[in-house]
Amino acid sequence: MLGVQNVGAVSVIKADGAMIGEALQECRKSLEDCMGRRRFQIVLEMSNCPLVNSESLEFIVDAQEDCLGRGGKLVLAEPQSLCREVLEITGIDERIAVFDDLRSALTDFAR
Repeated sequence: MLGVQNVGAVSVIKADGAMIGEALQECRKSLEDCMGRRRFQIVLEMSNCPLVNSESLEFIVDAQEDCLGRGGKLVLAEPQSLCREVLEITGIDERIAVFDDLRSALTDFAR
């Protein structure tokens, strides 16, 4: 399972590599662990993620819905340029907040 960093009430899951195959499964496990510990405010930090596919986009949308349904939310931080472009083309960036840096993403939860 990927390491999850807790910053106050927010859990930061750092995607490690392209969010496909085994790396995507690790993200799922980390999210399930957070949910199991009743941590529903999540940042998915994507600075080391060069690629997303349809399955990873579905994971992101489903994770946001899970968090919202439990009184929290999911935001994305530091997506690489190709990932950001895919998020924009698919319109996911209109449904889920995307931040240029982790600090801004964490600050969003303080509002």
